[in-house]
Amino acid sequence: MILLHGFNIGRLSIRRRTGAMHRYDHAMTRSCPVSLKLFACMALLVVISTRLAIAASSFEQGLAAYELGDFSAAHKAWQPLAKTGDAAAQHNLAVMYDHGQGVGEDDATALHWYRRAAENGHAASQYTLGLLFSKDHGVERDMRQALVWYKEAANQGHVESAYILGVLHDFGKGVRRDDVEAVKWYRKAAERGDARAQYNLALMYDFGQGGLDDSDSAVQWYRLSAAQGNAKAQYMLGVAYLQGDGVVPDNQAAYAWMTLAAANGHVRARQFRAHPWNKLSKAERAKAHELQARLRERVRLRRLLVSEHPDRMMLPTVELVMDMQRVLAQRGLLDSKADGVLGPETRTAIRALQLKMRLPQTGEPSTELLLLIDNN
Repeated sequence: MILLHGFNIGRLSIRRRTGAMHRYDHAMTRSCPVSLKLFACMALLVVISTRLAIAASSFEQGLAAYELGDFSAAHKAWQPLAKTGDAAAQHNLAVMYDHGQGVGEDDATALHWYRRAAENGHAASQYTLGLLFSKDHGVERDMRQALVWYKEAANQGHVESAYILGVLHDFGKGVRRDDVEAVKWYRKAAERGDARAQYNLALMYDFGQGGLDDSDSAVQWYRLSAAQGNAKAQYMLGVAYLQGDGVVPDNQAAYAWMTLAAANGHVRARQFRAHPWNKLSKAERAKAHELQARLRERVRLRRLLVSEHPDRMMLPTVELVMDMQRVLAQRGLLDSKADGVLGPETRTAIRALQLKMRLPQTGEPSTELLLLIDNN
């Protein structure tokens, strides 16, 4: 599903617009008499600020109209911005033409705006072009072009693009098979919290692919993926505990993880969880059930954090922000006092914590994140 800019992607266009105007400002004032430079700078800054405010206001008006289902009004707000080079507006117009929202469905026009936005550095449009070129949809299939755009997006932190690049190089789909390249892109996605990439990277550590061969690292990535509910990773983590591969043998943990995998539909886990179970005493079986319950709750909380959860659209309360700030301070990630203000410093600290926990770096506080920290 292709998402509109403004709902989950930063506004790159505003920064780009500021940079362009500053370059123009320098060129204009360079030839002015010294006595006029300060006046010229101040006048241009007023113009820049006014234009930025108008652009931002128009963009937000488009978002508000779109959320209300008034696609014609959204199109009217974004089209002028798109024509002036606003990448976010260009992407959103592309989505509207792609899906026939407020306009007739038009693949050619959608492709035009996706390309314009991608060339202006919009990661979601770059990813979309990668999809179009790799699937022969609206354009002739061209894996070389697909790779170019996937890489552009992935290098901006677009997780899905990095994961796809890992898969393409891992299995040699449209490109020469290259385990080292696969590891590179899987790692980029895995470090940003993608459970599929974490699992695939664990497999490469586990089976000695791409120059990797480290059972401890394999378990680390299996654990991170399993904690997000990946049944395959849960099963493999159970096997690691059963065999003592990369971890101290632990039949209780083996049973708990295999049971979670079985509950998520993993057939082999259903078959093999009896192996650790049969090695446990009555008291150990009770502890294994308790461990399974704790793990299930931890997985539930982590999955809430990485899913499209409606509560995350609400503004956090002052109390929640203060609780988050106290936790961040305890972990040495935040120097300022807990004041309940969700400013840049607090968001940066939250992202640093999420990175350590291998979660998507949203910078947003939540009750689920606090509970997950407590459970860890």
